[in-house]
Amino acid sequence: MAEVILDKIKSTAHIDSVVAKEDLKNGQWLTLGLLDADGERRLAEKAKAEDTADVLLVTSFTRYDPNTDFADYVTKAGQTGRAFHMEKGDVISVTKDLVAGAKKGDGLTIGDDGLGFKKTEGRGIAQIIGEENQGFYGDMFVIAIR
Repeated sequence: MAEVILDKIKSTAHIDSVVAKEDLKNGQWLTLGLLDADGERRLAEKAKAEDTADVLLVTSFTRYDPNTDFADYVTKAGQTGRAFHMEKGDVISVTKDLVAGAKKGDGLTIGDDGLGFKKTEGRGIAQIIGEENQGFYGDMFVIAIR
């Protein structure tokens, strides 16, 4: 279950509507491209490296079907997603499946194939500053963007 909670971000956060050619999980770092034919959405693809990671996918979803399994939610190929330009000082919580090989206090870079985060030996783009339990989502890491 890939889930991201926006704990502390600016009320004026820069958000892009994005669309990709493949299904994407929340917590996916994306590289932005040109505007889509609709003139609103940005074409996006999975970021390959920290320096090409422009935005973090955090699509909110609402389903009224009681049988919806939120744990398996993805932004489908061709569907509009919501992506945030993360800034120094932003704080987010992510499910532990979005963090590889790290613990509280570790510096982070973007994860393999641009999904989530992984431990880095250097300062990185973020740091795990805490852990908490979020009920349905279970144990999560609290991450500060640097």
